[in-house]
Amino acid sequence: MLTEAERFETFSPYIRSVTQCKEILRDLNGTWGLISSIAEISCPKEAATILPAMEATKKGFADLEGKLNSQLVSEEIKKTCLELESKAQVSIDILVRNLYERTADIGFLATNADICNFVLDSVNGERTDIDSINRLLDEYCAKYTVYDDIIILDAKSRILTRLDRNAPTGAQSISDPIIDRTLHSIEDYVETFGKTSLRPGVDRALIYSKRIVDPTDDSVIGVLCLSFRFDNEMEGIFRSLQKKGDKAVMLLLNADSVVIATSDYDHVPIGRVIEAVPEGRHYGVTDFAGREYLSVTHRGRPYQSYSGQEWYGHAMITLHSAFAPSASDKEINAEILRHGDSLSPELSSIVATAAQDINMFLHRVIWNGQVMATNQHGNLLSLKAILRQLRSMGARTAQALADSSSKLHTTMIASELRNAESIARLMIDIMDRNLYERSNDCRWWALTSEIRRILSEGRLSPEDKAKITDILVYINKLYTVYTRLFIYDIKGTIVAESNLHDDPMDALGRQVTASYAQETFSLRSPQEYRVSPFEESWLYEGNPTYVYNAAIRHIDDMNKIVGGIGIVFDSTPEFKHMLEDCLPDKPGSFGLFVERPSGRIIASTEGSNYTNGEVLWIDPEFFELQEGTGKSKIVFYNKKYYAVGCYSSRGYREFKTTGDYHNDVAAFVFIPIGEKSEATAAEQRVAITYPQEPVTGEVTDLATFYIGQEIYAFLASEVLEAVDVAMINALPGVKSYIVGSVMYCDNSPDGINEKIPVIVIDGRILTNTPIDSDQAEKTNGAIIIVRTQVGPIGLLVDGLDAVPSFEKSQVQPVNELLRGDGGYVKSLVNIPESNTTGKMLIVLNQDLILSSVRK
Repeated sequence: MLTEAERFETFSPYIRSVTQCKEILRDLNGTWGLISSIAEISCPKEAATILPAMEATKKGFADLEGKLNSQLVSEEIKKTCLELESKAQVSIDILVRNLYERTADIGFLATNADICNFVLDSVNGERTDIDSINRLLDEYCAKYTVYDDIIILDAKSRILTRLDRNAPTGAQSISDPIIDRTLHSIEDYVETFGKTSLRPGVDRALIYSKRIVDPTDDSVIGVLCLSFRFDNEMEGIFRSLQKKGDKAVMLLLNADSVVIATSDYDHVPIGRVIEAVPEGRHYGVTDFAGREYLSVTHRGRPYQSYSGQEWYGHAMITLHSAFAPSASDKEINAEILRHGDSLSPELSSIVATAAQDINMFLHRVIWNGQVMATNQHGNLLSLKAILRQLRSMGARTAQALADSSSKLHTTMIASELRNAESIARLMIDIMDRNLYERSNDCRWWALTSEIRRILSEGRLSPEDKAKITDILVYINKLYTVYTRLFIYDIKGTIVAESNLHDDPMDALGRQVTASYAQETFSLRSPQEYRVSPFEESWLYEGNPTYVYNAAIRHIDDMNKIVGGIGIVFDSTPEFKHMLEDCLPDKPGSFGLFVERPSGRIIASTEGSNYTNGEVLWIDPEFFELQEGTGKSKIVFYNKKYYAVGCYSSRGYREFKTTGDYHNDVAAFVFIPIGEKSEATAAEQRVAITYPQEPVTGEVTDLATFYIGQEIYAFLASEVLEAVDVAMINALPGVKSYIVGSVMYCDNSPDGINEKIPVIVIDGRILTNTPIDSDQAEKTNGAIIIVRTQVGPIGLLVDGLDAVPSFEKSQVQPVNELLRGDGGYVKSLVNIPESNTTGKMLIVLNQDLILSSVRK
């Protein structure tokens, strides 16, 4: 596995945003160095105290930029891998679910009475109705279009008949391992993939087989084989997962990493050996045909205890194409920008906090340098110019960091939006494929000859009803997605049922009055079926579900209907499992199946706060999607932001695509991506526009700072320094407005040049804000050390602002009327250029502050 440094070196040259960030940082580093050189030449003595801080700041910013770029590379890899993982995992998972249904089909069909009797007659040398059995096979494959051949053999390996009329049959025995294995297997099915003499000319035949036994003594009399349309199915799966301009290739690999299915025969042909990504790794950099690829490999997840063969979904894309903007990037980025000001991204708190700390440190260095420039003689104009450049560079570097963070933010959210749409597509695809099987089942079981014969005779004896019930119970045990199968006569009376879960309701003798029963009696061919609306049904203990129906036709006349079969889909757990199986491993995510255009929720997962039957109120765009399309958006719901993916039903094979059935359903997935960002105190602070230097005439320099949202000032000549809040030492038993003390050494010309304890006063006493002595330790802001008549004190403030110069006439001492009751005010400064009309800057009197505290 690549180390972080190796990963950065490998991938960063292919990621444009990282390349741009590195170029900007290189230019900024050059400018930082130029400023340092100018400072050393023009004012070496004055700059001596700030040059180390400049170097530390530059290094701190460079380290952060490196971390951000490294994280940006990781997120770009994650974004691309999420798409590759979706293709690899979904392709194999859909295949596994599909093949699970085949294991039930072979179990049911191998015990079909018509097929068993046909083989038995052949074995006994009796006359067989081969035309009738061929029609049965045709009917079966007309419904289950996933098969391209059905082969019936006797116990001597002779093909008796098959669906593919062009393939050879005859009295000659066929020697094939599939037949031998199946004849000697007592398992429910035998699954075989590869070349077989049963399917000549096919290199990759997927066969499901089961032995046929004599119903009277369980002796083996033959073999039934179902040939799955493997290539056709894989082409459909790959096609559904590809987007326009998609440069990734999807593959299906066997246990030896040999390609057995491909989305692009020209790119990666069948039979090639591919370097698979070892299990447990999220991705790998692999070589193929002289190029490097970003690759992912996934084993299929078991479904209903069925794991299938050891096959792997694999997706790969060249590094040159892996990080190129896709056609949907512009739309996704615009979607993110619409919410950028209010969406708080879940970025690295370490990087975010460190960036804030460096900015505060740099700002304090500049602020102290400006104070020093007002209190010392020397080359002050040069020092002030250096400080202005330093402030400008700090702002530019901070902006570069902000741009990197913004790109990181965009990449992270874009990943979630793309992932959300992919997940929603998988959810609805699984639903369509699952319900496709339900539409097949009801039509096929309606053709069961024993049921048709009994209903065709008219009156049903208790023995007849018991026989039908046994058939239904047998089927229901194989197909556990149904709670109940029931047969009703031409009057709509239920004459037999299975009850898989033994619910207390007895349906026998009751009428099926729902409209779907009468519609079933009007169906024109065995290919047609009817589905109830998703509604509450007494057949499902009063819960909502789909009931699939097909007409049962007379044993001698397919145009005459003698009853119907209804199959009750166990929708509550089945739909929930479909959604849950697709959810990302991220707390707070949830999924929904929703009817369109009504917005009625028909299924939901835990944590959604929605209940089935409730209406989903969401952007109408989701309900205006064309069938078989999707989109993702950022949605604010329940005080959080979510990446919401939606995909509308497009059907599967003939299901919902041929006018057979219309049911507009969409899948939604909600993935939490952040909290709603509230404006910080810094963003809400009053901004003041100060006079531009140089100010003519006699000037007064003020050191300005924030307490809460308001701005105040001390005379800069009375300020010693601003120090880090981390220097505070707590003092036991002091009043709540004393936050502690700091050890401070006054190195000014009038200072004592030794460390002394300085009391630190909470600046909030100036704003009448209640002060809680038990509050958490303050970790931001600064402590301003200022002279008083009895020695220095510290004032804890929320932020430093600037050290502007004013004409002395603008700084007005408070008059005699206010002096006694004027709080802590020493002077007021009129600022006509301020952004806030009529704004006065308050200059504080530190001696009054100390006197008030002492009282």
